[in-house]
Amino acid sequence: MPPTDPPAPTAPPPDRAAIRAYLDSLTTRIADEGPPDLPSVLISGAIRCGKTRVARQVCNATGLVRLETDHLRNALILGLSERDKRRVAKYVYRQILLRHPRGLLIDGTALMDAPCELPLWARRRGILFLAIGYSEGRVPDKTRDLLAFRASNPCWTHKMTDDAGVKRLARQIIQRSKEVREFCAAHELPYFHLDSGQFDAERDRVAREIESQIRRHHAQTAPSGVMARLISWRRAWFTAGDPPAR
Repeated sequence: MPPTDPPAPTAPPPDRAAIRAYLDSLTTRIADEGPPDLPSVLISGAIRCGKTRVARQVCNATGLVRLETDHLRNALILGLSERDKRRVAKYVYRQILLRHPRGLLIDGTALMDAPCELPLWARRRGILFLAIGYSEGRVPDKTRDLLAFRASNPCWTHKMTDDAGVKRLARQIIQRSKEVREFCAAHELPYFHLDSGQFDAERDRVAREIESQIRRHHAQTAPSGVMARLISWRRAWFTAGDPPAR
């Protein structure tokens, strides 16, 4: 048998000190940006379906501090084995949301990485999860929209040198969008179809609907009075590290 290539080397996972340093730096950045008293939000879904631009628009309208999943990837999990990537990401996302149940918007496809536990974990803690896809469109239409977008915007699809590659990507996007839609339907989570053929209008529509959901959720869940002060004290204690000596 011909020799097989050795597996690609992987980096060791970050230790607890490195993860804590990352979380602390993120907490400082979020505090510096002055997050609003609104519930934190997760936006995920299929690739090339408008998540990033919708997330930016929602943050502009609400003041939520935006964190892309690429930020975590680049800071902590590049070069790790797939097993370590899943383990570290699962832990770090949960720690971020425990520290910041309000005031933060995280967006990226990685939020739905298998086994897709984070959306349900977040919902149990009052954190909104919403997904965006292109589940109701046709492959030729999505191919056209992808080609039109990359003709006037920087996009990683420029690596695909022929239209056939873009067509395959369009088919994959539609299939993944249907999977996302089915997951959301099964768990009663909000899902938005965004028609990329009318991108600007659709981006605005989805962003408005998400903003409305955030504000409704805030009205239903916002603590008041003594409870709000207790939550604020607990959050400050939690993010400061060890409890103060008595």
